[in-house]
Amino acid sequence: MATVGPTKTTASRLNPAPVGYPPFSKRLDVLCIVFSIWLLIGLFIDGLAHAEQLIDTFFSPWHAVLYSGFLGITTVIGTVQIRNMYRQYPLTKALPQGYFPALLGIILFSFAAPLDLMWHEWFGFELRLDALFSPPHLMIISGAMLFGTAPLRTAWLQAQAGAHLRGWRDLGTMVMSLFFLMSAVSFFTQYASPIVNAPFLSEPYIESTMSNIDMRGISTGIITTLVLIGILLLSLRFWPLPFGAMTLLIGGSTGLIWFVHNKSSQAYWPVVVWAAIVGLLADIAMHTWKINQQRPLAVRLVCSLLPASFFLGYYLIIMASIGLNWITHMWTGMVFEVAILGFCLSLIAIPPYTKSIEHRT
Repeated sequence: MATVGPTKTTASRLNPAPVGYPPFSKRLDVLCIVFSIWLLIGLFIDGLAHAEQLIDTFFSPWHAVLYSGFLGITTVIGTVQIRNMYRQYPLTKALPQGYFPALLGIILFSFAAPLDLMWHEWFGFELRLDALFSPPHLMIISGAMLFGTAPLRTAWLQAQAGAHLRGWRDLGTMVMSLFFLMSAVSFFTQYASPIVNAPFLSEPYIESTMSNIDMRGISTGIITTLVLIGILLLSLRFWPLPFGAMTLLIGGSTGLIWFVHNKSSQAYWPVVVWAAIVGLLADIAMHTWKINQQRPLAVRLVCSLLPASFFLGYYLIIMASIGLNWITHMWTGMVFEVAILGFCLSLIAIPPYTKSIEHRT
């Protein structure tokens, strides 16, 4: 009987499909965060254009910056996905572990972008608060968060696997990923931003306007604390973060919101400086007292004192500059309320009595 070439089964045995995921890639993390920050810059330039009512076409310079950043991240992740699928990695495991959600984010973004164009044609351009609630815009930022947080997920997975990650060299891309997340969430909750609402707290506190001022002041404290402490606790496994990370996260995200609203909030630039100072003090505290998840009381103090100190300084800055007309009972009470909220969030991240419960079971 004549012999034939190797069968499909024999060929597969000679070249077996890889097992698991491709190895983690620092280069991929760096490229991912570079293009994500590029996209973030486009997002805030676009927000500035909306704030100044410059939007008149979908094909604008600010959209070009935003979508070119997306094109960059799509090229990088798409190239790695196709190359590894050619190497016989399965579809869902062709990227390093933690990156498959990034691929889903690219798909969601790709669907939302043309939908945004059609949305503008159907319903017109958003010029005010409606831009933050437009369904295509929310889909776009959701997709961006999925690929912008890929370095955060890879660092988390490496830490779970026992890797000892310390300093900017190991955690730089993770910190920038957190910064991307905090800035993006701050952008889409800017209606509750301390920068945006500062002018309202300087308005006369009279019967006809006090309800609006109260709601703005309360939402500012609660939502800002949820964003700040909630995102910060995502990095709890890596505490203390590299020195300067807290300064970047708090001061940088606040500065970007001021950039968007600099015309209406120009007088409140000291709030940005104060945010950076609070971040720097948090950096110093975390490194001086070695605050980490093995010291839950210290973590709870940080989560309480960080928003409380920020908002106390925030109200005093308004009081010293334009004048704070919000009633004393409200602004002093909000300092305590954000401290309580931060403390409660820390209980979720590090539940009390965990060791006792585990021992008993």
